[in-house]
Parts: sequence; structure tokens; C-alpha cells
Amino acid sequence: MKRALLHSSLILALAPPAAAGGIFYNSNQSAEYIRMFDRNSAIDNADIVYYNMAGTPRLRDGWTFNFSDQMIFQKATVRTIGNPAVGDRTYTSDNPVLIVPNFYLAYKKDTWSAFLGVETLGATAIREWKGGLPTLDLMGKQLAGYGQTEYSQVIGADAIAAALAGGATSAQAQAAGLAAGLGTSSFPSNSYLKGSSSYIALRIGGAVQVNPGLSLALAGRFVTSQQATVGSVDGYCTYNQFNHDLRTHNRLVIDKVDRATGFSAEFGLNYCPNDKAVVNLTYEMGTSLDFKTTVHDGKDGGGLFRDGARAHLDLPQVVRFGFGYQLTPALRLSMGANAYLEKNVDFGMLDNAQFGVKASQAYRNTYEESAAFEYQINPRWLFSFGINLNQIGQRQESTMDISVPGAHANYMSEGVGFQFAATRRMKVNVGLAHTAFQNKYRNADAGDRQLAASYAAQGVTIAPTKEYNKEYYILALGVDFHF
Repeated sequence: MKRALLHSSLILALAPPAAAGGIFYNSNQSAEYIRMFDRNSAIDNADIVYYNMAGTPRLRDGWTFNFSDQMIFQKATVRTIGNPAVGDRTYTSDNPVLIVPNFYLAYKKDTWSAFLGVETLGATAIREWKGGLPTLDLMGKQLAGYGQTEYSQVIGADAIAAALAGGATSAQAQAAGLAAGLGTSSFPSNSYLKGSSSYIALRIGGAVQVNPGLSLALAGRFVTSQQATVGSVDGYCTYNQFNHDLRTHNRLVIDKVDRATGFSAEFGLNYCPNDKAVVNLTYEMGTSLDFKTTVHDGKDGGGLFRDGARAHLDLPQVVRFGFGYQLTPALRLSMGANAYLEKNVDFGMLDNAQFGVKASQAYRNTYEESAAFEYQINPRWLFSFGINLNQIGQRQESTMDISVPGAHANYMSEGVGFQFAATRRMKVNVGLAHTAFQNKYRNADAGDRQLAASYAAQGVTIAPTKEYNKEYYILALGVDFHF
């Protein structure tokens, strides 16, 4: 088998958005959202600076401040199936992320408003694979000589000689030699990977109420992003038999960070045809993010990464729609839809020529739909529940365990919670949400196909594949204060 090298799209382990959103785009931007998963038509609290900025002229006159934090408890798994190289096992990442803050400030006077938001806009999280990942473990074995002709021939020849000496037939000895040459018992490996990702956005804008029903908004947005990866891959050859000492230990260490900044604009429209209905439409321009790689202390993964290299991983255009209706004085219904236009976004950082992944062909648009209700139990207590369905734009056949964004599939999310009016000026929001793949899925990625081809060249048929799953629980706490 020919030794393979991993491509530099190994910015692995970074977490995709929790709860809902696009490939690299979070919808969960407040505690109010977590308790109902639908805020596009809201006109009550200052988190609408993100969800319905054109609705801010309908806030109370004066300043409104909103702060929230989300605690995300996540579990991602990659299970190898039919893989003789690394074995059939489950790789798990389950570290919590306890600080995911959002901050909003709005000032409203008469028919106009000004606002500011600081948002964890993109995939802002930490993912740690303490036991590594399948492709990294295979890489460790390859580093130590697994699959290289000079190693497999020696090990195979020794096995043939030992089999013949033990009385095996020629055919039996040849089979033993082939199995030994393909075997991994003399090539243990281990790996470790930790990735952290942040997309922090500063939004500044204003809105004006054109007439009693219609208001318009305009905002500018600055985004700064950082994606850091640290990890190691260790490969060993322990073979030392028949005067053939092949023992070795090879190690790769990764410590690098990618940084980028970008600017974009946003436009919003809010229409209230009567005192019960709200319609919102918001358009966000795409944000160009040209990432620059910095390698620390020469830890480039054995040449996988190049200090100073640049590649794009842009944020897409987003279109958001919301409709809300006050059915009774106590009951409000709402629904919304978001479109993340990722098909034509520059995801060049995800290109992987070796494994045949071209980002321009691997991603389509992502869509999500939501519905919720809020029930005002009494003047102080409000209860809410909502659901969100998402149709992810990543083609599953492009999934690789080592590549950002890792595995994606269609998600389903449910959120429940309450709002408590502690005083006339202060509201406390608590939300609890669950998000998971609608279905686990299996995929034989390019690495699996290459491994199968290597075995086929020796006359051995294998069908390795991987099964992916993700699940999140989110607890969000927030306060909305008017002064």
C-alpha cells in the first residue's frame, strides 16, 4: 500500500454551530431564542437587534439592554465500521462549552432607534477529541511504516517462512504472509486533537418608522474570527523478529491558528398591518473572510501547514423571514424561515485535492424553518415552546472526520423555557434546548475509499465506512433591562 499524507485542510475538530443555523453560522443568539427557536418576528426585547432590527422602533422609548449566556453540552461521535487498519471503534468528543455570550443595546425615541450588538455569530465553540480521530490514527501507522513496501515485504516474508517451518502448505504460507503484510498489530498509533473556533461580530445600525405600520433598518457588521488547532499523531513500529528490527517511533505535532476579519452590511423591513400581526424580512450580505495561518514554534504537523498561508472561509448571505400573530391577549404564535446561501460562498479552505473534495461542489444552500408559541400565564410569567427543522447544505459524500466542519446532517431542535418579569424594567429569560441529527448517517469517505483500493491491489476486498452522530443540550440564561 502506498503511504498517504493528509492535506492541509486539517483544521479539524472545530465545532459547527450548535442548535440551529448554517454550516458556519449560528442562529442561537439569545436566551429568548433558546426557549422558543423563533424570534424573527419578535418586537419585545433587545435581542431583536439581531433577529428583527427593523422592529427596534417598536421597543419602549429609552435604553434597552440585553445580555445572555449559553452553556452547551455536546457529544459528537465517529464510529468506524469494517476498517481493518484502525479497527471498529467509536471516537467521541464530549467537552462542554460554558461561555457563549451575546450582548445587545438599543436606544429608541419616538419613531427612530439606534442599536449595537456583540454576537457569537459563527461556529463559536471548542471541540476536543481526546482519543483522536480515525484518519489521524491511520496516519500514525503510516508514519511508522504501515503500508510501505519495505516493511510489508519483510513482515510478510518472515510470516511465510514461519508458516512453512510450521508445516503449512505453500498456499497457506502465502495467505499468512499476505495477512501479516497487511496487518497492523506491529503498528500501534494514537492521536489527539483539540480545536477552538470563534466568530465574534459587532453590529451597529439604526431603524426608522416610516409610517404606523412600516419600519426600515440598516446596519454594518464587523466580524473577527479565530480558529486554533493543537494536536499530535504518534505512530510506532514494534516489529522485532527473525533478526529484523524495524522498531521506530514517529511523531507529528500541530499548533496553529487561523485568523481573519471582514465587513458586511444588513437591511431589514418590519411591517405591522394591524395591532396583532408582525411581518419581518432581513437580508444580510456575505462576509469575506480571508484567513491567514500562523504556525507556532514550527509545529506544522510535518509540513501539513504553512506559516503565512491564506485561504477563504467566508460567511454566506442570509435571508430571514418571520411572521407573528397575537391570537389572544395571552397567546402569541410565530413562525419563521432562514436561508443560508452557501452554494456560491468561497469555502476554499475546505478544498482537499488528495481526497477529492472541492468545496465549490460539496456545499449547497442550507434552509431552516421554525414555529413557536408564547403563553402569558400572568403579568409576570410567560411560557414558550418551539421547534426548528434544518436542511443542511453539506453533501454527505464530502464528509471527512478530519475536515471542518466535520459531519453535518439535517438537524431537529426543540426549545422550552420561560420569561419572568422581575420588575417593571427587568425580565429574566431561561431556555433549555435539545438539538440532534434527525438521523445518524454512514459515509465511506475518500480516506475509506483509498484504504479499500490499497487492499484491493493485494487481492483483498474490504468496505470500510464511518457512522456520524451529534447531539447538543443547551441551557441559556439572559436578562433584558430597560432604563
